[in-house]
Amino acid sequence: MENKRSSQLSLFLMELIVAIMFFSLSAAVCVRLFASAHILAEKTGNLENAIMWTQNLSEVYVSKNGDLEQIASLYPDAYLSKSLEDDSISSLVLIFDKDWEPMEQGLSDASYEVILKSSIEDASKVYADVNTYGVELVGKAATGTIAVLDIRGGSEVLSDIPQDPSQVFYQNSIDTYIGKEEE
Repeated sequence: MENKRSSQLSLFLMELIVAIMFFSLSAAVCVRLFASAHILAEKTGNLENAIMWTQNLSEVYVSKNGDLEQIASLYPDAYLSKSLEDDSISSLVLIFDKDWEPMEQGLSDASYEVILKSSIEDASKVYADVNTYGVELVGKAATGTIAVLDIRGGSEVLSDIPQDPSQVFYQNSIDTYIGKEEE
């Protein structure tokens, strides 16, 4: 009788151990799912903010005909960077904290950087593929690229869009027709 009771007790303990192992495994899977959902939600929120800031800058770029000085006047925390080749202004840089609030220059709490790089070119070159109406565009066009960089943990703020695409979180191109130069 005691042998039967001890075998039942050991069977009960084995079942209990299997149930605890199954519960532990289930709990680990649930914790991993919650962590993955949190990371995905953070990435989605960052992408939404990157798209919003890119869209805002694109609309301002078109309305100001690509004039970076006028655009910078709308964003008090922005700073302008000059081209190394010539003295023309070539890019506008905005720096954001982890909550996508614009901040002054610096890296202490910087998390994201938006760079708007611009140039002025002949309109006929920019719109060479637009020949549907048989009209040749004369004058100038402003072309730009807006890149969003994740600089968390970085050691410097960049003033130019990096060549390495892995450093760019989101990127968009923009152009606007300026027209003929006034003589």
